Amino acid sequence: MKLTINKKQFLSSWGLAERSTSASGSVSILSSILVKSSFDSVVLQATDIKTSVICGASGVTVVEPGDAVFPVKMVSELFKKAPGEEFTIDVSEGKVTLKSGRSKYNFSSYPVGEFPKLPSSKDAQTFCVISAADLAKSLEEGTLAASAGEEFPLYLSSADFHISSGKLNVVSTDTRRLAISSSPVAEGADAAAALLPMKGVKELQRVLSSLSPESEVRVLFDDAQFYFKSDSVEFAVRRVESKFPPYEKVLPTSSTLNVTADRGELISALERVDVIVRDYNRMVVMDAGPDSPMILQGRAPDFGNAKEEIEAKAEGEKLRIAVNSKFFLESLKVIRDPEVKISFNGASGHMTVRRGGGDDFLCMIAPINLTDEELAMFDAEANS
Repeated sequence: MKLTINKKQFLSSWGLAERSTSASGSVSILSSILVKSSFDSVVLQATDIKTSVICGASGVTVVEPGDAVFPVKMVSELFKKAPGEEFTIDVSEGKVTLKSGRSKYNFSSYPVGEFPKLPSSKDAQTFCVISAADLAKSLEEGTLAASAGEEFPLYLSSADFHISSGKLNVVSTDTRRLAISSSPVAEGADAAAALLPMKGVKELQRVLSSLSPESEVRVLFDDAQFYFKSDSVEFAVRRVESKFPPYEKVLPTSSTLNVTADRGELISALERVDVIVRDYNRMVVMDAGPDSPMILQGRAPDFGNAKEEIEAKAEGEKLRIAVNSKFFLESLKVIRDPEVKISFNGASGHMTVRRGGGDDFLCMIAPINLTDEELAMFDAEANS
């Protein structure tokens, strides 16, 4: 195999494949990338067993076709640091020669036969067809409440994907909050559902960022894998063998107070309160009701307190509620609308955050119970 490579163009494709390799290095072949070249195309393959990617390589001219497996750890550095804008790779009997200008490097490749066979979507069923932009939006919003680490039960560090009424719904929870995002799809397999691990979902988000927002993504599935295919990339992630809890039972059916506020103004006020409480309990106390501004307060013993007022439109019963400032901020930042709708079901019910321009996103946040002593302190400060 002999290739002439435009470094800048090729490295974008190489980086996409590199992120799907195993970082541990305990199994060396999983820390490598298979390059398959013909006169028609050059394809990169990589896997860490739980996820895999197949993508076309740009910026490559094939002089002699062939296949080779390159170890990522060293080769990636050579590719990135090779002088000039172009270099050549010549592979013969497991030995690789890289030439760039007057620089020359020799190293060994791995046997092609040892590279694992990647899962195939050939016999997979269609889950849905969706634009890259809509899928990226649903992933960003719908995975908001998932835990970052691999926790038990497994659904805590996973996202639920299911099709309902022509929409893809992505849902996550860490038991203290629940996030749901919906997007319209084509060819949706109604009632189909699966759990996907957050590690794979995060990598899928990076893959989507490399695509044009208008790109069509075909989502397929079989008993073990989910596949996300575009014209240039196929990404596969292993399904989680668990079930998501029946979250529909906790979705709000009524509210005692509905508030509409400017999202940017609310974020700014919350961030200032969070400066006070983030190293203590991250609790923000809100007072809201008709014909009055929304008041946000935070306290940290032996440090200080904060009080913010913002204009808001409210309908319903006046209330006071305390929630986690980090959870509240994350729910506001993930949406892009200029206005946000916040609903309450009494001081002990969940707070629900929605975008101002629609109902395709919802984040429920559990309240923090206030003691009588804390109530008295915030009463005094609110009236001061």
